[in-house]
Amino acid sequence: MKKQFLPPLIEITEPDSPAHGIKLIARINDSLNYPNRSYSFYKQDDFLSIVHHWIITPKNKAAYLATEQFDAPLEILPWFIDKLEFFMKSSTQGGLPANKIATDKEKVRGEYIILGRAMDAGNARREGGYILDNIDRKDHHKISTNPQDITFSDSFLFEGGLMDLWKDLAEKYKGDNL
Repeated sequence: MKKQFLPPLIEITEPDSPAHGIKLIARINDSLNYPNRSYSFYKQDDFLSIVHHWIITPKNKAAYLATEQFDAPLEILPWFIDKLEFFMKSSTQGGLPANKIATDKEKVRGEYIILGRAMDAGNARREGGYILDNIDRKDHHKISTNPQDITFSDSFLFEGGLMDLWKDLAEKYKGDNL
């Protein structure tokens, strides 16, 4: 049986000029790993879109913009912080049970989200990190049949400012100030 996905949100292919009604709420560069790569956070009505974007310059060809997009309800902002704290606790302190590397799928305002430990978060050092999966939304790539996901390295999250930005956005969301 074929997976039925939710209808897609608007795909953001031009991070500096999103479609009407889409609001840029934050942007951060992964300066520790890839200084020319950015993550832009957008509000689309009651949803968060995170667009990872960078310029690819192939040899003897014109440069072009590459984008990857992850969408979820805005409630993912505080949910992610809570789940990350859950990951940091030992199983004896009520954290993730031993021998598990991901949360069970959980509904976040009607969409199933999973937070997992990434053994290779995609940077040059092949360090670990975290992966967010929205199993109710299809990847925006036309030929893909996979659910949406986004990965962050530990260094970007904890040393590169992403965690501070995420906490700030979660507080703004809770205060209805996005």
